[in-house]
Parts: sequence; C-alpha cells; structure tokens
Amino acid sequence: MEIPSVPKRLAELKEAADQAGVLIICMNAEMMAGRRHAEEAIRQAIRAKKEGTMTARSLEMEVLLYVSGQRQTSIAMGFGLHEGGMLTWIGLVPPSDLAWAMLEGLIRLCPDEEEIPASRIPGLQELFGITDEEINTVGRERICDLVIERTALLNILK
Repeated sequence: MEIPSVPKRLAELKEAADQAGVLIICMNAEMMAGRRHAEEAIRQAIRAKKEGTMTARSLEMEVLLYVSGQRQTSIAMGFGLHEGGMLTWIGLVPPSDLAWAMLEGLIRLCPDEEEIPASRIPGLQELFGITDEEINTVGRERICDLVIERTALLNILK
C-alpha cells in the first residue's frame, strides 16, 4: 500500500468503513508473523470488547495493542500505517465483500505469504523478545506461535 499521508488515508478508510458498516483495521505486515498473527490479534481484541476489558478506546487500536503485545498505544501505533510504501494486513470486522470492493481503489492486493521471510525473523525476535535459543528449540517455522504467545500475554498485563 502506498501512503502519501497517514491522516488522509485513515480518513479514506474511515469513509469506506462507514459506508460498508465495518471496521477496517490496518496492520504493518513487515512487523508481523503472518496472517495468523493478524487474525489472533483481531480475535483477542473482539473478545476484550465483549468482556469489557479493552484498554484502548477503539477496537482498531485494541487490535494494534494485541498485534504489538504492548499496553502503550504509542508503541502499538508503530504496528499501524506509516507514510510511504508498506505491506499491510487488512482486517474487516465483520467480513464484507462490499468493503473489499470499496478498498480496491485504495490498496493493491497481494497473495498471502506462504511463510515468514527469513529476513523478517531477526526483527520479530527483537520486537517480541524471542531468543535464538527459542528459535533453535522450536524451529524457525514456529516463530508465529512464539509471537502469538507473547501477544497473548497482554491479557495478563491488563
């Protein structure tokens, strides 16, 4: 996704979301451990909303808190949109074909990643405090599990 201005893009996304009756949640894919990481963060945020335990004022920001595994919105915002070109995971709550159609002019769809690129793993290790020993124990293919484990700890920190 090319983002010349974050506020402008957020306004465009909000307009599309309002018209389609959904929430549009954008997550920085370069800082994430794949689709399952995004889906789990959305699931945890929806659960927090239902249980009345949200930390953030909006579900979109609550998702970013779960994506980041952090309680501080200033840190979690780094997992959202930024200016320039970026790979983005987009979640629609609830799912909506109409919303996807409306987004076609704003985004370029890419196929799902089959696996997390090796070049992303050191950054994920740093972001989520995952050691080389943990990677060696469970294998690189399970880094998503380790990241989700770290982000699930946010429930304990609340």
